[in-house]
Parts: sequence; structure tokens; C-alpha cells
Amino acid sequence: MQQATHPCLHVRDAHDAHVVFEAVRQGFLTSVVRRLNEMERGTLIRPGAIFVWVESEDDIGLKRWTDGRVWGQSRMREPYLFYDEKIPGDSAQAVNTSNRPPAFRFVDGVRPGPFSAALSHQGRATKHHPGLVKQAYSAWVLPNPHARPQKWHLTAYFTYADLPRLPTIERDPMLQKITVPTGIYPTGNAHSSRGNPGEPSGHDRSPNDHPFSQNMLPPLSSIYAGVGNPLAVPTIPRVPGPRSPEDQRLIQMLNSRHVR
Repeated sequence: MQQATHPCLHVRDAHDAHVVFEAVRQGFLTSVVRRLNEMERGTLIRPGAIFVWVESEDDIGLKRWTDGRVWGQSRMREPYLFYDEKIPGDSAQAVNTSNRPPAFRFVDGVRPGPFSAALSHQGRATKHHPGLVKQAYSAWVLPNPHARPQKWHLTAYFTYADLPRLPTIERDPMLQKITVPTGIYPTGNAHSSRGNPGEPSGHDRSPNDHPFSQNMLPPLSSIYAGVGNPLAVPTIPRVPGPRSPEDQRLIQMLNSRHVR
């Protein structure tokens, strides 16, 4: 039976996600290598659960995340996508929060601790969602200098009622010691989602369409090297080619009319 990558955690920003990724890369945490079966879904998917999985290019591994639940439309709260679970009687159970203060406050322009995308999602909601919320993040990862870049994903679950009690990485004895090296996680989401819950950006791209792709146009400075003004498009002289017989016939006809 598979286990969640982390059983109880509140990931707030891209750095928190990269710390979890680095713990997986170093072997302190375990990623999910296949789809969760029905028993695992019922046991593992609960508030605070974190799942890390590597997007596979073949049918052996994971191509997309599925959990057997029905989710609403995605909402972007940088750098995460959020999905509210659709539950029976959702409209009736939702609590109107239009007159209540935001879930987080600012004091003299300073945030009380690291910014949390989950709290931002809660604060922008007009109604307090009572059910489960899915939080998704993805990034290109370079496991080592000689490896091919991989698309890593993090899928987290929480409820607003449980969110205040979920620990952050500073309160986790193992994660608080993790240092994220430079160059391993150079990019995060581009967030051009297909609309499938749990599938952040990048799923419609080809395997070579990533930040490390070599199929890039050369810089303008190299194209216009030697030109006085590098922003000016150089004039390319046109070399006339042989005229077609039809063109030559029309030219002769116009010339003869001009002479008359």
C-alpha cells in the first residue's frame, strides 16, 4: 500500500513546495509512483495530506492525478491552483462571508510570517467552503546535472477548519533542516491548466517544451552582429530572378500601349 508523501503539512508558497521536493529527491520522503487505488484514496486523502509525483511520458507511471472526487473550477492563487470539492448541498451549507474580515490581516504593510496561497484563496472567497480543498503545484526539476529534466507535481488537501492546525515546514523536525540547492528547481508553474483538477500547467506541452529546451531562437544580438544599430533590421538586397513567359508577355503588351 502506498503512503502519502507527507501526512500533515501546510505548504504556503513555492519555497515550501521546493523543500518537500528536495526531501523527496534526497530520499527522506517518498513520492507516489502509481494512481491511488480505492482503498488508498479512502485512507490517505484527508486534510493535511501531501502527495508528490513525477509526470511520466509512458503508460507505466503517472500521467495525471486522479482521486475519484468531483471538483469545482480551478482558481489561481500564485503559485498554486486551488479546487473546492463539490459536495451534496454545497450551496446550502456554504456560509456567507461577505461581511466578515479576511482570513489574514496586514499590520503596517507587513505580513505576519510567510505569505500563504491557501489563506489568500480563503480570504478571496465570498462564501466559506466547508468541504475539502485541493492545492496543486508543478515545477520542472533537474535531479542532477546529467539527468533529463522532469515535471514534478505536488498535490495537497486541506479544509479551512483544519488549516490553522496544520504544521508548516518550520515545525517539522526533518523539513526544517532541508536546504534547497540552487539550480535544481529553476521554474515553477506557468499555470496554463487544461482544466483537469490536479493538473497544473505544462500537461499540453511536448516533452521538449520546457525551460531547458535547446530549441530556442538565437538572441537578436547574434542575428544582427556587426550592424551599427542592433535594433535596426538590416536591408537585404533583392536579386532579380528570371521572369516567367507570361510576365514577359504582359510587360511587352504594356510597353507597346505606352508607345502608341
